[in-house]
Amino acid sequence: MATSTLQMIIDTVKDAAGNIDSQQIQQFSGGKIDSVDQFMAKTERTRDKNFGKGFLAGVLGGLVAVGVKMLVDGKIAPKRRQIEDDYAEAAVNAAEAFTHIDLTEEEEDIAETFVEFGMGALIGGVYGLAVEAVPEVKDMGQDKFLATTQQLALPVLGIAPATVKDAADDKLEKIAGHVAFGVTLEITRRAVRYYLDED
Repeated sequence: MATSTLQMIIDTVKDAAGNIDSQQIQQFSGGKIDSVDQFMAKTERTRDKNFGKGFLAGVLGGLVAVGVKMLVDGKIAPKRRQIEDDYAEAAVNAAEAFTHIDLTEEEEDIAETFVEFGMGALIGGVYGLAVEAVPEVKDMGQDKFLATTQQLALPVLGIAPATVKDAADDKLEKIAGHVAFGVTLEITRRAVRYYLDED
């Protein structure tokens, strides 16, 4: 399972990377950036601190990141219930109890999706403010990410007992969407914040 899941992630990334060429990046960026490396270097720092722009960039990043996370979760762990699903369900149930409005199951699902996007926007906005105040915040999660990657490496490569592989499968299903959320949030926040400074 871990090997096939990892292979699916790798194939998806390869497909996405294969569909992007430098001309598309130049067209999107107005010819100002012609490679991913240049994009990352150019968007590393902003001009002056601006908490409004930082918050807006984070909110937009959070909204995009929730959508990507939902897609990744749907591909890798379609039957697994994520913790934010429980939070969204609790929020909708509390709203139903407070307003005395009973929603159908379909309406509850839609409301829960809106709650999840709202949580993503809020998390993104707070992150955008934090990066604006202390730019080093964006680098703080790398150690945890690397440690988790190391924990998953041996089981994914098949150099571990079956029980460890099962634990790795479980962990991979739990974190894949969160990793996608974090990466998407940072890339989108950088892009939006960079273009807000260009005006």
